[in-house]
Amino acid sequence: MNKSQTYYFIGRVLSLDFVPGNKIIIASQISDNKVNWPGFVKLGSDKLVLPALYYQLSKHGLTSLMPADLTQYLGEVYQLNQQRNQNVIKLSAFLRDLLQKHGIKTLFMKGTGNILDGLYQDIGVRMVYDVDVLVDESKMLDAANLLIKEGFITQKKFNPRALDSTMHYPILLREDYVAGVEVHCKPAQYHYDKVFNNNRVWAGKKLSEQTPGFFTMDYKSRIVHSFMHAQLMHNGHYHADVSHRDLYDLLLLSQKEDLFNTFIEFDYYTGASIAYLKLMHKVFDLAMPSVLMQNRSGKLFLWRHKKVLQMKTRTLRRYHLLLLFLQKYLILPLRVLVNAKARNYVFARITDVSWYGTHWRLMKRQLRARK
Repeated sequence: MNKSQTYYFIGRVLSLDFVPGNKIIIASQISDNKVNWPGFVKLGSDKLVLPALYYQLSKHGLTSLMPADLTQYLGEVYQLNQQRNQNVIKLSAFLRDLLQKHGIKTLFMKGTGNILDGLYQDIGVRMVYDVDVLVDESKMLDAANLLIKEGFITQKKFNPRALDSTMHYPILLREDYVAGVEVHCKPAQYHYDKVFNNNRVWAGKKLSEQTPGFFTMDYKSRIVHSFMHAQLMHNGHYHADVSHRDLYDLLLLSQKEDLFNTFIEFDYYTGASIAYLKLMHKVFDLAMPSVLMQNRSGKLFLWRHKKVLQMKTRTLRRYHLLLLFLQKYLILPLRVLVNAKARNYVFARITDVSWYGTHWRLMKRQLRARK
């Protein structure tokens, strides 16, 4: 299997609950030694789905066909992630209780919100880097200071000058919790304020169905936020580079709300969202609904995604570097000319001496993550 074939093999494994007929195909590919297991592990790790892959392979009785040492390794990764997410739930309860005690309401977003709300069949499936908790915009600094008093620290100093364009406080860490905390004052970056903001999220908040006492986004907002976070804020659409983890979240959310109608009702970034939805069907080998087939959006994106999967490492690195350069050093300066918050975002950083080292390290990390 080459990289592209491995990418779609991973998609078929993840969607076994939705396309059970693919079990025969997957079993045949494993038995015939067609799977490039080192490539499978690397890509599954890069796309943040190794625990989910183990869960699906085990659930559908396919691990017995795999090399024993690989099965053991994936099982250990899954168990470690399960333990980690138990710690994430414990941390979320601590945050909720601490902030609520001081009159600050909380809403948990992204992977943590999905875990708390029982979106996954098992908490060990989803990989979570940090806990994203939304508070009232005026309460972000109060919430962060409360956590600092409780022993949390940040490796990146907060710049008060950037407050107007800030989405969240720098990540806060404490040794006895395995995950960091991002205290959000906005659910999305400043240039999305008009289309996806606090008013929308708080108005549609819902109580967790799985873990009592936690608020999360309603399903429609979660679908839109998942798309915006993966494809717009993290530039997945521009790079045509998509994580299975994000697509898998969308697949599970499709069981709660109609994705196509949700994106049409949202009425922003329609072309990009429809392209993303088409890719989800392709990656997971799902039958394409007629309403999607009739929509012309997404052809260029799907073609670019195909080309990205075919690129060799050196070419891919240059491709991502070029797009990062255009986004950071051409598009953002142009936005400064028309958006006051963009001006605040840029000038608060370039006047901060410590920002330059942090920025360079971040750019290198983003580039490595896209190899």
